[in-house]
Amino acid sequence: MGWIFILEGLATVVAGAASYWIIQDFPDTAKFLTDAERAVVIRRLQADDQFSAAGENLQWKYIWKSVLDWKTWVGMVVYVGADMPLYAFSLFLPTIISQVRFQATPANLLTVPVYFFACCITCLVGYLADRYGRRGYLNLIFLTLGGAGYIILVASRNAALSYFAVYLATCGIYPVIPNTIAWVSNNVEGSYKRSVSIAMVIGFGNINGAVSSNVYRAKDKPWYRLGHGLVLMYIGFGLIATTTYHLLLRAENARRDRGERDEVIGKAETTEEQNWRGKMEDLILLRRPRGRRAMNGVDIDTYYDYI
Repeated sequence: MGWIFILEGLATVVAGAASYWIIQDFPDTAKFLTDAERAVVIRRLQADDQFSAAGENLQWKYIWKSVLDWKTWVGMVVYVGADMPLYAFSLFLPTIISQVRFQATPANLLTVPVYFFACCITCLVGYLADRYGRRGYLNLIFLTLGGAGYIILVASRNAALSYFAVYLATCGIYPVIPNTIAWVSNNVEGSYKRSVSIAMVIGFGNINGAVSSNVYRAKDKPWYRLGHGLVLMYIGFGLIATTTYHLLLRAENARRDRGERDEVIGKAETTEEQNWRGKMEDLILLRRPRGRRAMNGVDIDTYYDYI
């Protein structure tokens, strides 16, 4: 049995080591692209407001700016509000379903429609967020639905109602995970700074998975008040942090609308020819234009960070 896990893990280790040579850092250094193709890729990425797409040089200041950025720390709390419940939900869903008086195989089979529903909701939220923006509002809506589901699980003694609550609970977990990662990523400019911020956000969420492995105790069955209550507490953290993140971003957007954050960073390329051929090693302009409230003009929660 141990060899199964060793072989499965070995493939990941080999792929991770090989990625150092396989994955390209930036479009402008990708050897499999022609100059014209590099220019097209960079232009498209920068049109999507990824201003660092032309490449950066790794510097410690980018890492420290990520560590000292309030968005990183608030984003960590937003993410943990869904990630700890995710671990608890995925590890103990059959146990949770056993609360509604199903055991063993039937309980495991009843997880299938729950996960299918979670997949559909996650895809829907992803589409709405990309189409209309408003990632902060979507987090608030679905975390509230998830919280309602766990309140029902804590209070209900009806099997059918508890099973319905499991579906509500997925709304506050699965769609919020990718939505939060995208939200944090959208608001951090610079590839290296963004990578550090995302690593800190995901890492902190995963650490709190250790909490979830100990909250559904055998002595608490069949209603698991402790487990549901702690998950509900984490969802509350997510709601508070999402509200804080949203309000602080709005305040920052207002400052940028007034031109208080406009600045030019690095060296500007001197010719259109250099720009078109993708030779921009230093990013020209990192600023949020006056009057634009968000990425693609639709997302009030998105603003462009500066390095």
